[in-house]
Amino acid sequence: MDLKTHNDCRAVIAAPAGNLEKLRIAAAYGADEIYFGGADFNLRSQAGNFSEDDILKGLSFCGERGIATTFLLNSFLHENDIDAARRYINEIRRFPFDALMISDPGMLELIRESGIETPIHLSTQMSTLNHLAVKFWQRLGIQRIVLGREISLGEIQGIRDHTDAEIEVFAHGSLCISYSGRCLLSRYLTGRDANLGSCTHPCRWRYALVEEKRPGSHFEVIEHARGTEILSSKDLRLIEKVPAYIEAGVNAFKIEGRMKSLYYTANTTRIYKHAVRTRGDAYARFLPFWEKELDLVSHRPYTDNLFNEFNGSEFSGIPYIKKALFIGYSVSQGRDATGAYIRVFNPLRENDVIDAIYPIDGETVRDSTLTVKSISDDGTGVQMAQPGKIYHVEFDKAIDTNAILRRQIPYTTGERQC
Repeated sequence: MDLKTHNDCRAVIAAPAGNLEKLRIAAAYGADEIYFGGADFNLRSQAGNFSEDDILKGLSFCGERGIATTFLLNSFLHENDIDAARRYINEIRRFPFDALMISDPGMLELIRESGIETPIHLSTQMSTLNHLAVKFWQRLGIQRIVLGREISLGEIQGIRDHTDAEIEVFAHGSLCISYSGRCLLSRYLTGRDANLGSCTHPCRWRYALVEEKRPGSHFEVIEHARGTEILSSKDLRLIEKVPAYIEAGVNAFKIEGRMKSLYYTANTTRIYKHAVRTRGDAYARFLPFWEKELDLVSHRPYTDNLFNEFNGSEFSGIPYIKKALFIGYSVSQGRDATGAYIRVFNPLRENDVIDAIYPIDGETVRDSTLTVKSISDDGTGVQMAQPGKIYHVEFDKAIDTNAILRRQIPYTTGERQC
């Protein structure tokens, strides 16, 4: 993709897709690029990921819409992984991805050995933090560098002053308390290696103190009602600083979250896409709306600075903040303009009042509040739509295909990511 000409945009949005359904939603909600993984050798082995048939469908879907695809081969290889990785690369070499994402130089060697000429992107896992490292990777043929999440805005400007490499940064999502995500806690405590894509997120677990001579006595470490996350980081949100990052020379903004919900994918993608396309006074005008919308996806307290997220103050706990429940989305138009076939993820009942959100185009935000008038299942009226099925739902107002539906709820904290 030519970043200088793509949609006449100053920067592009790289959105996550944990499965084919999320890829389609990311595309509908404004992704310029979509990154995803296959069956092996990516750092989210617990995501739905893509079968070979899904890969073909995803590539076709994105190709028809001018959306770039990045395929993830970003796990680290142990010596006994090399033969399997070589075989897997030969299996996926037939797919016309726009880029491959790697972390391990060994993986790069295997890709070169295979003869694949697809552009290579370097993962944030390699902790690239200075222009000399960027130049090193450029000499090895890397086209784009996803900089380490520990980097500062000033350091990005310094890299841009010295190099012409494509620069990508994470703009939103979960952060890892370890350096560039290379954590050993999960492997140490459970045998599942985060650097092979199997992290169990022990930094999010609930912990207690045990006195040495009293092994049966647990002393709770309480920071909030659920317990504590003394090892857990806040979540990243750069929405206030997008213009500064563009000015510093960032070409692409990445949204974290292949394992998060369709609603998360849709809302974060549309907000950051709108932000990179908004200039001048309009940026300040839309910023409160963007902040409100990003607060309506499940998240931990936000930070825009990994190293100084507590600002020197006392640790206060990092609970999940949940202010909206993802209900479902419109898969197709219904019998008339006020009806739609809704794929349901959480219960929906007659007379429920819900929000419908849409992609954002220029100055126009089409979001609306709807009331459910009736629900039917194969032509039979029902009082409640249950998760996992598609229902025909009539509303009091018009609804379009790909509308994402949510219900705003009183503030709660919890584990579920919506």
